[in-house]
This record gives sequence, C-alpha cells and structure tokens, in this order.
Amino acid sequence: MAEIAKIVFPTDFSDLSLVALPWVHRMAEILKAEVHCVYAIEEPHVYATLDMGPALLPAMDEFTETAKARMSAFTKEHLKEFNQEIVGEILPGRPADEIVRYAGNIGAEMIIMTTHGYSGLKHALLGSTTEVVLRRADCPVLSIPAGSRN
Repeated sequence: MAEIAKIVFPTDFSDLSLVALPWVHRMAEILKAEVHCVYAIEEPHVYATLDMGPALLPAMDEFTETAKARMSAFTKEHLKEFNQEIVGEILPGRPADEIVRYAGNIGAEMIIMTTHGYSGLKHALLGSTTEVVLRRADCPVLSIPAGSRN
C-alpha cells in the first residue's frame, strides 16, 4: 500500500499564518495529502530570570493544554473546508527545530509556511523561523511572504 503524502503547515495562530492557507489547500489537493497543522511552543524558561519564584512560574503542561485548545479551535475554523485529513500537533521546543524534526519524522513531502517579513531590529531579536526551516529541512519548503494575496 502506498504511503499517504503529508504536508506540514506551521502556524502561530496569527492572521499572518493564514496567508499560506490557500497554498496549503492547493498543494494538499494536488498531492492528495493529509495536512499536519503544527504549533511549536517553547519552554517558558524566560520567566525564571524574573525571580518570580517557583509557585508563579507557569507549568509547561498548562501552556500545552492551552495550545491544544487553540489548535482545535484553529483547525475547526480555518481548515474545515479541506477534503484531506487534518492532523493537529503541538510541538514542545524551539519552533524551527521542532518543525524540521517533525517534518522529517513523518516523511513530509513539503512544508508550507508564511514568513512574517521582519526586518531590522525586530528580525535581529526574533530571528526568522522560516529562514532556519528553509536551511535545515530535508523536504521542499514553500515560503509565502506575509504581504502576498492569493
């Protein structure tokens, strides 16, 4: 039996990530692929530097449960028109690393994601998840500029 094609669609639940959605839909239909909508959530280690004490630090499982609820709502609202199977996954860790790892683990044919188009200081501080994914992924990456319209 032939393996089902898989497309990874990373999201941060923002409107900007939705810019890639028409491309995800088109490619999923062409490849007859299931869509893996993923959200990567980093460990809240930054809060430890605020000296808030352990009782005030949010637990990772709280972040994960919130992310799962958001993923469920996001897929129901934005991916309901898809004929293909939708898989929603929460990936704990650095977004670019986890997206690349996940795509490799499932044997994805393609990653389709929006680049937010940060520049200057914002780019230096936040970096670009899309850039790292483009450099490290073993499969093709379709990078959709945030300002594009389909």
